[in-house]
Amino acid sequence: MKVKTKGLLTVLFAYTCAITLGFISLSFTVDLSNMLQIFIADIVATFIIYFFGVLYKNSSFYDPYWSVIPPVIAFYWLAINDYVINTPTILLMTAVLFWSLRLTYNWMKTWDGLHHEDWRYIDMRKNLGNNFEIVGNLGGIHFFPTFIVFFCCMPMGQNFTNEYNWTIFIGFGLCIIGVLYEIISDRQLHNFRKIYPSGTGIIETGLWKYSRHPNYYGEIIFWWGIFLFGYSFSGINYLILAPISMTAMFWFASIPWIENKILRTRPQYKNYQKRVHILFPEITILKRFING
Repeated sequence: MKVKTKGLLTVLFAYTCAITLGFISLSFTVDLSNMLQIFIADIVATFIIYFFGVLYKNSSFYDPYWSVIPPVIAFYWLAINDYVINTPTILLMTAVLFWSLRLTYNWMKTWDGLHHEDWRYIDMRKNLGNNFEIVGNLGGIHFFPTFIVFFCCMPMGQNFTNEYNWTIFIGFGLCIIGVLYEIISDRQLHNFRKIYPSGTGIIETGLWKYSRHPNYYGEIIFWWGIFLFGYSFSGINYLILAPISMTAMFWFASIPWIENKILRTRPQYKNYQKRVHILFPEITILKRFING
């Protein structure tokens, strides 16, 4: 059996266990609200994936969690609403599945097997030392993103009746645009790396000409789209903090981490930073328009 195939089957088994035990936990929380029930199930599933990561000494077991669990959450909320099939639920599930399949496929394509661990986790392990297991691995790698993603999934938990307004179509459009943005930027980066396999070049073509991280920009657009689905039924409330928190996580945590790594090996990246906005292509375009 090929190394990668064996790894994928192991990860599949881990997620089957995690999702199964998460659903079993629902039977012990029947007196709680639906939102709290699925949150606890999410915590249980995260612990199971954490256990597999520790068992195999590879925290990248968590990497697919980001894209695998949201559709499960969406289907569960659809189920407790008696599988109401209408325009809002069809649009929502189409958007979520499109996003999930793209991101999961991208992970499968780039993941080499059980021996492969994300470079960020390796850095964290070195920098945190004895504090890595609790602070870095359990807290930073597993539970922090679980909380953020669950929070951003909460707009999916609305009662999607047939009484809706036009904002669901804007939400759906943003979700699709966001995923397409990610697909295009990933393809452009893949082609660039084929042409320049040394890993020392800096891509400045296509979407990368206007944003230093167009793939993350697309991800952020998607989650703002999900928020608009919930907004269509609940109006403005605390859930607006969900896409804001996702945007802040990328801007203040994920992106600086990546850029610091790039600068260690490619100092010419500083010139690219001066010319292209860290995230929003609109700002780069506006600056170029003002500067002529």
